[in-house]
Order: sequence, then structure tokens, then C-alpha cells
Amino acid sequence: MKTKLILLTLLLSTTTFADTVLGFYAGANYWNYNMSGQINSVGNVAGNVNIDYSDDSSAVFYAALEHPIPFLPNIKLQKNSIQSNGIINISNISDFPGQSFDVNSDLDFSHTDIMLYYELLDNWVNLDFGLSFKNFDGSTSFIAQDVLNEQSQFNVWIPMLYAKGKIDLPFTGFSTSLTLEALSFDDNKVTDMAAAINYESDSGLGAEAGYRNLTIDLQSIGSLKSDISMDGFYLGVNFHF
Repeated sequence: MKTKLILLTLLLSTTTFADTVLGFYAGANYWNYNMSGQINSVGNVAGNVNIDYSDDSSAVFYAALEHPIPFLPNIKLQKNSIQSNGIINISNISDFPGQSFDVNSDLDFSHTDIMLYYELLDNWVNLDFGLSFKNFDGSTSFIAQDVLNEQSQFNVWIPMLYAKGKIDLPFTGFSTSLTLEALSFDDNKVTDMAAAINYESDSGLGAEAGYRNLTIDLQSIGSLKSDISMDGFYLGVNFHF
């Protein structure tokens, strides 16, 4: 009886943590977003720099491998190119108290996501759960002639929880999905959430339309403090085989 119980436990574990078939996914999205919030620099800019950029766009590329090997997580890689620039007004420069200046700003919050996850459900309701590692490799630049020339680069890893739920509409090729990456500790909070409607043809070629919100509220990202949010709609194409 004890041996049968052990075998049953192993069978359930295999069913829970392994996909039934080998699958590869790849896709690309065009994300149109607004960026707003505040950045606090450790350089000549004292206090918060207000950020407000509209109608920026980003290219997002991803690939995922799902397999039937028990206990070994599936993997997804996603590259996010996020760059915004424009004229902003800064009023709290330490060398010029009480004055304000129009400053050329350039922000790069590009990052790579590495998701390691298990597929807990795999039928018309799909549920993935695991960990995500978000690597920001970016920079900020604030330049005003004869007043300010402040540039900073940062490279930081942020571990996060990862979850994705998907509901298939049988016999239609359509599905809805919700993806969430989240981290919260002390005064730091990062969330990356996307809700989408998906379509996949019998050949594996598909399309996706959705809405994504990325919030980065960190007390230290390199030499910066950030409290910014990027949100907007996106369109994408993908292939599954």
C-alpha cells in the first residue's frame, strides 16, 4: 500500500509540473505607452524630476520553450526596448536655487525578462506559476546648456514572482490571458501586468491585442530612485509549434 501511494504521488507530481508535449513559442509586440512619474537623482538635481511623456512606443520580442520533463521548469525570454526622450522642466538644481530650466532628457529603461515557470493546469484553462528575473540595463540623461549635464547608467537584477492565466474558447482559436510579474518589499514595488485577447490559427500563427502596465517604484536602481509608470495598448504577432 505504501509503495502504491508513493507511485501515485510521483504520477501526480509529474502531471502537475510537466507539459504533455514539447512546444516552442515566439512573438513580437508593438507597445504604445505613456510614461509618467518621478525620478530622484543623486547628482546636481535635488529633489524629484517630474516625468510626463506621451505616445512613446516600444518593441517587445519573446521566445518560450515548454517541455515534458518533470520538475524542470519551462523558460521564457523577453526583451523590452523602452526609451523616452523630450523636454522637461527642472526647478531644483542645487547650483541655481529658485530657478527653473528646460532640460533635454533621455530615459532608457530597457530590460530583459527571464521567466522560469511550471504549468500547473494545461487544458482549456491554463495556469503558469514561477519566478521571473528582470534585468534593467539602462540610463538617464539630463542636459541643459551651461547649466546641467548629468548622465547615469544602471544595471540591476530584480527577482519577481511570475504568474499567467489563460482561458481558451473551445473550437474558436480565441483565448484571453492575464500575465503578472510582481515584487514588493519595504518601500520597493515593481509590477508588470498585461491583459490580452489572443487568436491562434490551426497552423500555429497567431495575433494578440492587449493592455500593459509597468510600474517601477524603487528606492535604489543604480544611482537613482524611481517612481514611474508606463501603460498603454499593444498589438503583436506570434507563432507556436
